[in-house]
Amino acid sequence: MIDTRLRRLRRRLDRVYSRRGFERETAVIILKSAVAATLAYVVAYLLGASTQIGFAPFTALLVVRPSVYGSVLQSGRYVAAVFAGALVAGLTGLTVGATVWSFALVVLVALAFGQVRFFGEQGTQIPVVAAFALAGGTATDAQDLGSLLSMVCVGAGCALLTNVLMAPAIRFKDAENAVLDFASNLRSLTGEIADGLSKGKDGLDLDQWSDAADGLDGVVSNALESVRRQEDRFRLNPRRLVAPRRIPDGRPDVYRDWIQALSRASRHLQSLVRTLRTTVREGSRFPAPDDAFLRELAPLLERASEIFRLVHDQEEPEHRVVSEELRSLIEDTLRGVDENREQVRRRWDDACWPVYSALLTDTERLVEELHQGYENTTREEAHGDLE
Repeated sequence: MIDTRLRRLRRRLDRVYSRRGFERETAVIILKSAVAATLAYVVAYLLGASTQIGFAPFTALLVVRPSVYGSVLQSGRYVAAVFAGALVAGLTGLTVGATVWSFALVVLVALAFGQVRFFGEQGTQIPVVAAFALAGGTATDAQDLGSLLSMVCVGAGCALLTNVLMAPAIRFKDAENAVLDFASNLRSLTGEIADGLSKGKDGLDLDQWSDAADGLDGVVSNALESVRRQEDRFRLNPRRLVAPRRIPDGRPDVYRDWIQALSRASRHLQSLVRTLRTTVREGSRFPAPDDAFLRELAPLLERASEIFRLVHDQEEPEHRVVSEELRSLIEDTLRGVDENREQVRRRWDDACWPVYSALLTDTERLVEELHQGYENTTREEAHGDLE
């Protein structure tokens, strides 16, 4: 048991050392937090703040972030929240003192004040500081209250200094990978569905497809969060002064356009799977798709899978102009949908038309979203050239 855990720990340490990822970012945050808290404690000790010294490292731990911009934002909000909580507690403690009714009133006012949008997630610190200061007696002594506030400033300053000295590298590769991984997930799922449809009703694995399609919502959130993190790394980063850089041609807005296009494509894929589930279940108002139609639909989804593969393998979001291979495949797939729709009109009766039309429309829109994705990229590049 111990050997297994040691091997697992060794593998994680190897990943931290050998490549970027969650493990390395976690290790860097731990290191930053330890350095900032220790520095804040030393500074507070040298300033002789014996009674409120704990607030310095406590603040430093709360406002350390992966990026300089994030640390500046959170430290500003935290310091403002602490000052607001201390002000509410101080006005009460220095006038009427700490009583049950005054404590209840202070907490109530602080909780309401903490809902102001400016404070963000740090709004919860307002009632915490107010309650702590009043109940602990700090709010009844102006000197102690001033010492508390000064220690908070020391902690925030040490956290900012640590973040500046240990500023993250400026890169957008992680944002690009988020887009490409999303495309890879869609490629895998559409390919799996195409393979199943090629076998007719016996190949349908609707529960698995539905779970996988619904799981793409989380992929969208993670991809957008990755782009946001990369933008935060760029803002206020002191490394730009040493080696000035502009945002590369694959700008965050381009990544967002592709993520949104892939997100819309994933919703059409979800709709296609829901239509299949609705029509094949017992008691459905609509006729189940015929095996022959499912086998005709399979090649279209196989082409869609190939489109997603091209987006991933050729790193399309990084191109100023979409590759001719991708453009040709998208246009060919859309023509295939049109041809299939005409065949459905001629070969199948009116009772089948609503279901078949819905499935073809979802397939068409799935592909059209990729068409929109590269159009957005082209427009973005043209806009950048005009600027």
